[in-house]
Amino acid sequence: MSIPAKMIIFGNKRDEEVARVVFDETFPPGWRIESNTRQRFEHKFSTELEACNIWHLDFDPETGRLRQQG
Repeated sequence: MSIPAKMIIFGNKRDEEVARVVFDETFPPGWRIESNTRQRFEHKFSTELEACNIWHLDFDPETGRLRQQG
């Protein structure tokens, strides 16, 4: 398995990897979120910044889990 060239890794306080934001070149190309608990978050974002913002807003930084939407 090759590591994508365009990738950001998020770690928790215990220095464990909990998620990645990667560029997916398959159609339609875009940025997507992969977390330990949701291998593929079924949405692509047009920019790296947008994907990272959604990660910070909607995912728990310690577990990588999608937060409950209220």
